[in-house]
Amino acid sequence: MSLLSVRDVHSGYGDMQILHGVDLDVNAEEVVTIIGPNGAGKSTLMKTIFGLLRLTRGQIEFEGREISGLSADRIVRLGLAYVPQVDNVFPSLTVRENLELGAFVDRHAPRRRVDRVYELFPALRPRQTKRVGTMSGGERQMVAMGRALMLDPKLLMLDEPSAALAPNLAATIFDRISAVNQGGTAVLIVEQNAKESLRRSHRGYVLAAGRKCFEDEGPAILANEDIGRLYLGGA
Repeated sequence: MSLLSVRDVHSGYGDMQILHGVDLDVNAEEVVTIIGPNGAGKSTLMKTIFGLLRLTRGQIEFEGREISGLSADRIVRLGLAYVPQVDNVFPSLTVRENLELGAFVDRHAPRRRVDRVYELFPALRPRQTKRVGTMSGGERQMVAMGRALMLDPKLLMLDEPSAALAPNLAATIFDRISAVNQGGTAVLIVEQNAKESLRRSHRGYVLAAGRKCFEDEGPAILANEDIGRLYLGGA
């Protein structure tokens, strides 16, 4: 059974339909990357899965339970976490305060979980009293991911985690994503740095014009000349 199962999902913004019958699966402890051109519906799909957009047709299941129509806070409690591309931290709060807010539904053991985040992102420990709004883009992304991990999710969804980061910081973020997965958490990624993300993925999907047009194992997508020409910069 898939950890996450998306079937025939249609969704969008008001009367504007963006997704037209998308199917997708994420298995336990798997990394899956979604690639495609701008406007393909990648972020829309993530928001729909997380309950931020209403689907107009289709079904979404998490661990065999239908979550279509559930609010985001209820979905979080089931073990699914989401880090959007923008507005993913509280800039006026400290690193520690941001992380503790990530455990808002379970305040009994935040200290242990904060320590786990610091083990995963050691650069944050000496900065834990620093206001996040004064930090670099890479550090803010670490805080956002750490906050999402505070409830020990079974699936972590990341929308453009390396966006606007310098190459060395992007490499650090990808390394941390791999470490999260090696710890047993499944990861679903939307990423413009498709080559690097696919190298680290078990499987990948290509979206175009709101429809799934291709799926395969990550290395197979990288080796596909047609996909490379269209979506990977001639890879």
